Amino acid sequence: MLNWHAARVSRRGQKYYVVLTVPKEARAAVGSTQLRISTGTSDLKEAEKKRCDLELQMRQQILRKVQENRLSARDSAFQTAVRELGLTDVSYLFPYCQKIGDVVPQTLADAPPKDRYSANKAIQELSKAETEIRLASLHPEDPSRQLMLLERFDMKPPSPDKAAELVANAKQELERSFGDSKPTVTLSSYLGAFESSLNRRVENGNLQEKTSNSRLKNIGQFIDVVGDLELTELEAKHAYQFAKQLEADGKAHRTIQTRISDVTTMLTEAVQDGELKTNPFNGLKLARFGKTGRNYTPLNDRQLEALFSIRDLPKDVRDIWAVLICTGMRLDEAALCRVRQVSERDGILFIDLRDARVKNEGSRREVPVCDTLAPLIRARVKDKKSDERLFGFSIKSDGKSRASEQCSYWLPLANLPKFADSPDGLYATHSLRGTFKDKLRDAEVNFEVNNAILGHDQHTVSATYGRGPSLQAKKEAVNRPIHRYLEWISEDYPALS
Repeated sequence: MLNWHAARVSRRGQKYYVVLTVPKEARAAVGSTQLRISTGTSDLKEAEKKRCDLELQMRQQILRKVQENRLSARDSAFQTAVRELGLTDVSYLFPYCQKIGDVVPQTLADAPPKDRYSANKAIQELSKAETEIRLASLHPEDPSRQLMLLERFDMKPPSPDKAAELVANAKQELERSFGDSKPTVTLSSYLGAFESSLNRRVENGNLQEKTSNSRLKNIGQFIDVVGDLELTELEAKHAYQFAKQLEADGKAHRTIQTRISDVTTMLTEAVQDGELKTNPFNGLKLARFGKTGRNYTPLNDRQLEALFSIRDLPKDVRDIWAVLICTGMRLDEAALCRVRQVSERDGILFIDLRDARVKNEGSRREVPVCDTLAPLIRARVKDKKSDERLFGFSIKSDGKSRASEQCSYWLPLANLPKFADSPDGLYATHSLRGTFKDKLRDAEVNFEVNNAILGHDQHTVSATYGRGPSLQAKKEAVNRPIHRYLEWISEDYPALS
């Protein structure tokens, strides 16, 4: 699989060009590190509109060059067929050399020049050899045919079926290099067009960047498993092949469905672009693949006490756990929270996630801060600039924080199963979100208010009307649970209590 980079629009003189960096693996075949095509316009917006199509054109050009170069490799289908059919010394082209004033025979050991005529001549010689082998097998009584084969193959001629397979593979390779039809579109070459489409959706606010990145990553993994196939070669069996590999890697059923769904989304777009007639991944039966997912087990107060009593627990980890158990926020909602998102209205301190990077539209909400947690939050924002984050977890290339890795390291040190109500619990930092939801439920907080605080869908017709529970109603709700395991907050931040 080639390591593609997205094309960019660059101005040169009065016109804009689409510039594509050639993957390192293809530079020897292409003879260049970059390709560029003029958009024919000096208008940047118009140039951006043409970027996707021109990028796809250049990717196809690179793949064609790679395929042509591939014909010279010893392990190529063409060279393998020539060698195993005993055609290495067979001449099939006789180009005239002006310098010596005579023809120079070219053998099949040399890859065909880059034209359709040469490819056809090579195919003719391959097909001729296949026919001779098949005829010899059909006429064992003909000594001349048998002697010819025995001499050519040193007493070990290939079977007719093997010869047919060799020729078919070589023909396919030659067709890809020199075919007159529309250039083939492979998974990796179309992925560039799909990436451009995703980028436009992100720019228009119709798709989250992390969702786009996740889709591209999952499709890349699919290509690694099944190979860089042509789109028209794809069948349902390739989806099942991917599913089996993910299952072997221990992935859950839900994860398998999501990753195959991302590939299906790209193929649906390929149908819309006219690259496929139908989507071969429609109607897949994936129910039997992967383990059924389990929900993380909520924690009881003894477990929470053990969690916050871990020896040498880093302050960032301890404090973010306190935020999660008091607000029900998702880990990265808290880890990526900036000072400007902490607001106060009508005397109510709250965290504003309406414009934050959140999981879905329903997660855009205002989360009130309970009185127990307030001193910690006020201390975290004190003396910081508005764009600074509350927590110091580093940020990964995908925009997520490393809070998950740090929390996952420290959480097992609490030995939560020792204090569990049942022996088969499944624990993770996300358990705190479920714990908070249970605490609101036990405190008899209204279902609609509970969901509004956590950013869950309401799942009711009536919930679609109005603005939802007020900030005051949500503040009263978060103040109901008792957090005895957080008494250290008032001790650590007494001036702000």
